Amino acid sequence: MDSHRKSSQVVKNKRTSYLVFLLTIVVMLLVTEGVLRLVHTMRSEHDNGLNSLLRKSDVPGLQWELTPGFTSDRYKINAQGFRDAEFPIHKEKSKKRIACIGDSHCFGLGVHDVRNIYVSILHDSLAISEHTEVLNFGVPGYNTWQEFVQLQNVVLKYQPDLVILGFFFNDMDGNTAIFTKDGLQRVDDNSDAATTGSYTTWLKQSHLVRAIKNSLEQLALAVFDYYPNYIDLKIKTARWSEMKSKLQQMAEILKEKEIEFLVVIFPMTYQLAKMESESAAQQDIVAFFDEKQIDYVNLFPVFRQYLQQNNYNYKKLIVKGIRDSHPTAAGHALTARAILQFLRGDK
Repeated sequence: MDSHRKSSQVVKNKRTSYLVFLLTIVVMLLVTEGVLRLVHTMRSEHDNGLNSLLRKSDVPGLQWELTPGFTSDRYKINAQGFRDAEFPIHKEKSKKRIACIGDSHCFGLGVHDVRNIYVSILHDSLAISEHTEVLNFGVPGYNTWQEFVQLQNVVLKYQPDLVILGFFFNDMDGNTAIFTKDGLQRVDDNSDAATTGSYTTWLKQSHLVRAIKNSLEQLALAVFDYYPNYIDLKIKTARWSEMKSKLQQMAEILKEKEIEFLVVIFPMTYQLAKMESESAAQQDIVAFFDEKQIDYVNLFPVFRQYLQQNNYNYKKLIVKGIRDSHPTAAGHALTARAILQFLRGDK
């Protein structure tokens, strides 16, 4: 009888120890998450003043927008809230107007001389010879849903004859949240956002998970020269399908208004780092555009040809290396050249 009691007490003590251990782990994880969030907030709020580049948007569905009149040693925003020269809402009858929309690729993040981003190169190339002005509506962090809202509520007011969308594969996700001069703005508050989240949506919001993920990625990159391709894992998700549906809606709206539509597909950096073929995500989106008869310029073969002539040194085309995707001035020049070739009929 005593031995039975002792055995039961041992089991009970073990269970209590396990429970205490698990609770300790949970508390430690929560504390670590809290500390990381605090550090991230402090760093973001003192990031060379660049948070002032963005502000809270009053347009339902946008969450944030560029701050009109913002000026720094890196970027300058005009009075209308775009990285461009000042331009009137109403275009001259004698001119054509191209509106470039997109995220930080279109904005030109990492390229501080505005003359070197593809939108500006297009404008300089077309302004005199073809009486065409090219306007830059790119906003860092925008995803496809925000670009759709911006097109309807902002861009169409400027009466474009052609809309060029700079597409990158993370446009299905974009940023779940971003710091602005008015504080943290979340895409979750977007009434026009995707009705489903990708399977990483919740994990991406954890600073601890992101810290572990970044550490593992850096280790794999340092030891194996490997960086995982997350995008190809997402093309079967509902959110990927919703993104394509939103792109189709965008094309249909523009067609109804007799406005031309062109999508420029930026490649994923891992494709450029080694001699690899097009990714599954790229093949899927190109097939989608072909099926829906949406015009596009695929930059992967353009960038690949350049790299073949430059010993596959992808750092000449990408601002921060393999974990980044933003083109350098050389990448923007290639982008502009490819678009011009398309517009002039050399497809």
